[in-house]
Amino acid sequence: MIDEHTTETLEFSKVIALVSGKCLTRFGHEEVAQIAPLRGRELIERRLAEISEMKDVIQFGDAFPLYRMETDCRELLKRSEVEGNALDGKEILEVLELVIVSIGLNEYAADDREKYPLLSEYLEGTRAFPEMRTLINKAIDEEGYVRDNASPKLRTIRLDLADSRRKIVAKLETILTRRAKQAGWQDDVVTQRNDRYVIPVPSSLYQSDRGILHDRSQSGATLYVEPKETVELNNRINLLMQEEYAEVQRILRELTAEIGRRSASLIENTRMIGRLDRIHACGLVSHEIKGHGPEIVDEAEISLVEARHPLLIVQLADIKKVVPTDFSLGNGRQVVLVTGPNTGGKTIALKTIGLSLLMTLSGLHISAGEKSRIGLFDNLHADIGDEQSIELSLSTFASHVRNIISGLQAASSRTLLLFDEIGAGTDPKEGAALAEAIILYAVQKGACLVATTHYSQLKTLAMDHPEIENASLEFDRETLAPTYRLHLGLPGSSYAIEIAGRLGMPRSICERAAEFCGTSERSLADLIATIEKELATIKQDRKELTERLKEARALEISNRARSEQLQESGDSAIDDYLIETEQFLNDTRREVERLVADIRGSQASKESVQEFHRNLKKKQKQLLQRQRGPKEKPTPKAMVAVGDAVQVLSLDKNGEVVQLIGNDKAKVRLGNVTTTVPLRNLALLDSSGERTLESKHVGHAPNEDVSPEIHLRGMTVDEAMEALNRFLDRAVVAGLQQVYVIHGKGTGALRKGLTTFLKNHPEVASLRLGDWNEGGSGVTVVKLNT
Repeated sequence: MIDEHTTETLEFSKVIALVSGKCLTRFGHEEVAQIAPLRGRELIERRLAEISEMKDVIQFGDAFPLYRMETDCRELLKRSEVEGNALDGKEILEVLELVIVSIGLNEYAADDREKYPLLSEYLEGTRAFPEMRTLINKAIDEEGYVRDNASPKLRTIRLDLADSRRKIVAKLETILTRRAKQAGWQDDVVTQRNDRYVIPVPSSLYQSDRGILHDRSQSGATLYVEPKETVELNNRINLLMQEEYAEVQRILRELTAEIGRRSASLIENTRMIGRLDRIHACGLVSHEIKGHGPEIVDEAEISLVEARHPLLIVQLADIKKVVPTDFSLGNGRQVVLVTGPNTGGKTIALKTIGLSLLMTLSGLHISAGEKSRIGLFDNLHADIGDEQSIELSLSTFASHVRNIISGLQAASSRTLLLFDEIGAGTDPKEGAALAEAIILYAVQKGACLVATTHYSQLKTLAMDHPEIENASLEFDRETLAPTYRLHLGLPGSSYAIEIAGRLGMPRSICERAAEFCGTSERSLADLIATIEKELATIKQDRKELTERLKEARALEISNRARSEQLQESGDSAIDDYLIETEQFLNDTRREVERLVADIRGSQASKESVQEFHRNLKKKQKQLLQRQRGPKEKPTPKAMVAVGDAVQVLSLDKNGEVVQLIGNDKAKVRLGNVTTTVPLRNLALLDSSGERTLESKHVGHAPNEDVSPEIHLRGMTVDEAMEALNRFLDRAVVAGLQQVYVIHGKGTGALRKGLTTFLKNHPEVASLRLGDWNEGGSGVTVVKLNT
């Protein structure tokens, strides 16, 4: 059980508001409003997995087919089920909006559903009605009016109406033109009154026998009269208008009936859309806070890796400004007492722990690393902040005590208690004693407890109770500023005197306070500060060692890949050589045949024969040069170094490499003679003077710079993956932290194939599509484990 007081204390409602703000439909808002702690591991894991799939869609897939829907047509759908009802045009457009969204969701990623098995259940559960889209679009225009061609009868009626209106207006204008010549006549505009066409007549000129009076102006000076000459036309127009209305209503009733036959499925679609909208909103928030779904375990434990408070990330709009927290509770560690300076981040750390648990139990991603683990707690109770109650006439201390009592009453082995400044607000000696008793009581009940405190007395509890551990928020004594880093296993100091001095307290006061504090207290504070400094040094050394290990591992991977590549290329080298030679001979034969044909065509003139002989000698020379190539089967290039024993293939002599020249030549000493030889004309020798098995030809690998981008457009997926794998090996060895894979937009098949390959590559830390100024969806930006 998690009470409302705890959820409000941990600001869970703000997290819900953050998610709700990402929703696009009313159905989604309703789903998000119901987010609360779930019961059962399977349901929690499913919710987390759904968000993970949606995050992949947001980052790597095509745009998800949801857009803002301001209306809720469920009531209209229920009305459509009643026989004889007719929705108006605008109401039918609201239903059309639902139909269009349903079609888009049903068709989304139809050929790629295996990647998103959980989302596919909702997508496939959203029924598509393309025939309804066609019917409605044919009958109703964008403004909600029934179209002229909605039926042949309506088209005929409206054509007759338009013709009759033109005739009556023309006739009335003729009357106005004729009467305008009379004295006192001013207005000459045809208008309508009571759905009948009339003309304005000065009251002084009105003659009742010449027309029907329909209306008068406010001043009474003008009368609106229907001349007798147009009564029949007006009557026809009114009859046509009635026919038009009847036909429009018939069309609307038919459309309503079609909607009614599908209303149950469309109402079910609103539920599917609501769930997908909720998952999509959660995915957007997870992407914003760099969230992950932690591993769910049955034990009552919490293990957070680089956890951050999600609302703080959103507030600062930069995740790098929020210091991550590593925290572990459970597996023998039942209580963690957090000490440290004021404004050092103790309360934020407490809220981060509580909110991470609450979000996880509610099926939401948390801002923490993928290796985080969270257990199934049945109860979470938090007492954080100053909660003085004026209404209940309770002091701050009394309010805290009441909250703590409430938490302890429900405490069990699956309870997490979060107490901020435990025992504060009263006499320090009594407060510390009360806090110690509360902690030991929680231990006795088997509950997990995280508490912040400034009481030095509580720091010694960990010495006598192995299930209790200290933790501290780091404080930089050189800058006199908190670093907000949490250290488990180390008690902290409040640094009240140092902070007071930093805030402007006179130095004499601070010095006297230090004297009052006592030598032992100051010595303990100095010792803790020294340990913190040493710990920071150790962490930095560990970080550098980790980076070096990564470099060594990258080099090992690169060398292993290069070795495998050399072996593979060696097996096919002779086949490549034979194919090239055969191709050369075929080209030569075709050239000779062409020359013979030219000779025949020119009737063997002297000039053509001489030209033939010159070309033939040229081909013979090329063939001889080709035959002087390697007599042994070619083998892959291997590394060569100064001092290596080699054979110069063209001379069939052995020698020693004395110098490397550029990337493709070497100086070789042959007895008393030194000569420059292309690397392709060399073969390595072993200690016995025989050619090495792994390589007959040698080459020198240049130490060239590695470009941070690779172009793969136009390649097949297999070709691109092979090229990308080699490129990543070089990039890791070169120490690149980020590279750009340019695959283009196209159909998206190449991008999807490369995305799958990159997500499973051991040297890829993360990847994303390029920003607008990086190439957009035609580029994937890859961060490497360097």
